[in-house]
Amino acid sequence: MMTADVREAFWSNGPRLPRGVELLRQDVFLVPRRGPGGQSVYELAEVVLPQVRVPVLLAYRAPLFPADIRLLRERLLAANDALKQRDGATGRLPTVRVPMIATDSASPAVIEACEREDVAVLDQRGTFFLRAGGTFIRVQGREPLLRRPREPVFHGKGCRVVRVLLQSPGEAQTVRALSERTQTSYAYAHGVIRRLVLDGYVESVSKRSGFRLRAPVDLLRAWMESGEKTAVTLDGFNAPSTTGEVLGKGMRQLESQGVRAIFTLASALLPEERFVSGLPHGLYLTGSIDAAISAFGLRRMTPHNFWVLRAEPSAETDAGGIFFAQRGLVHGPGVALPQLAVDFQRSGGRGKEQADELVQRFARALPIPEESP
Repeated sequence: MMTADVREAFWSNGPRLPRGVELLRQDVFLVPRRGPGGQSVYELAEVVLPQVRVPVLLAYRAPLFPADIRLLRERLLAANDALKQRDGATGRLPTVRVPMIATDSASPAVIEACEREDVAVLDQRGTFFLRAGGTFIRVQGREPLLRRPREPVFHGKGCRVVRVLLQSPGEAQTVRALSERTQTSYAYAHGVIRRLVLDGYVESVSKRSGFRLRAPVDLLRAWMESGEKTAVTLDGFNAPSTTGEVLGKGMRQLESQGVRAIFTLASALLPEERFVSGLPHGLYLTGSIDAAISAFGLRRMTPHNFWVLRAEPSAETDAGGIFFAQRGLVHGPGVALPQLAVDFQRSGGRGKEQADELVQRFARALPIPEESP
C-alpha cells in the first residue's frame, strides 16, 4: 500500500495544502497481508483546521485512478476496524478516523470518485478534498508536478546500476554503457539514473560523457539503510571449521560440481579488513543446498556460524549482480566491498560495526575529486 521510500518521498517533498490547513503525522499502523513485504503500511495523521482537528487514516497510491477508489476505501475501512480493535484491547478510547488517500496527482475524475465513496484525498499539486461532519473542503490543485521515476534503486535490476556505479565512483558513464553493463533496457537504466540524480547521488558530466557519482559514500549508506535485502532466503548452519583451507576446499568442490557460489560476510573479508570478532561466515549459493552442506561439512544445529544465502533472481548475475566485480580471496571469490557492507548491515550482532568499518575503507579508497575549472 505504501512503500517506505515512496512514503518518505511524499512527506519530504511536502504536500501543498490549502491556506489554513495543516497535516500532522502521528504514527504508522501495520496490517498483515499476503504478498511481497507481508504487510500494508498506513499513516495515522491529523488534519488541523482553524476551528477543528480531523483524525485521518492515510494510504498512498501512485498513480491513482478512479477505479482504485472503492477497493482502497474498503481496505482503509478494514484497517480502521483493526486499529479500533487494537486501541480497545489496550484500554484506549478508539478514534474515529476519516479514510484518506495521498497520491502524486489526483485528476478531476479521481476527486469525483473520492466524493462518491466518501474518501478524502490530497496530492502533491495542491489538490485537497475532505468531507467530515460539518467540514467540507474541495480544491483542485494546479501546481506542476515533477514525477519521480518508479524504477527501484536498491533492489531488482535497479541495484545492478548502483553496484556498477559504486565500483567505479570516479568514472563517468553513459546511460547506454550502464544499460549494457547491467543487461537492462536503456529506458530502465535511464529511470534509475534520473532518480539517483534527483536524490543527489549522481550528477551529469556532459551529454557525451554521461553521469558519475557525486556522493558515493552517501549512496552506499542509503543502500545499507534502505532495508532492501539482496538475499531472499537464508539458512543458518553450524560449520565445524571456517579456516581458509576448509573454505577453499569447499568452494573447489562446489565448482567441480558446476555449482556457482560466492563468499560473503566473514568468509569474504580480507585479513586486514576484519574489525570485530564473532562474525558469521556465509556464501551466496545458486545450486543445491545439499551440495553446500556436503562441501563445507555444515550441520543443522546451533550456534549458527555459517549462512547460506539465496540472492534475488535479478542479482544472480555478473552484470551488476552479486558476481560482479568479485574479489579474489585466497580461498575463493568474494562479493565486492559495497555488497559486503550491505550484507553485514543485515547480519545482526556486531555486523553493523563491521559494515561501518568497510564504509570507511571504501571512503578512504575513493579517487580524489577533480576540481572544477
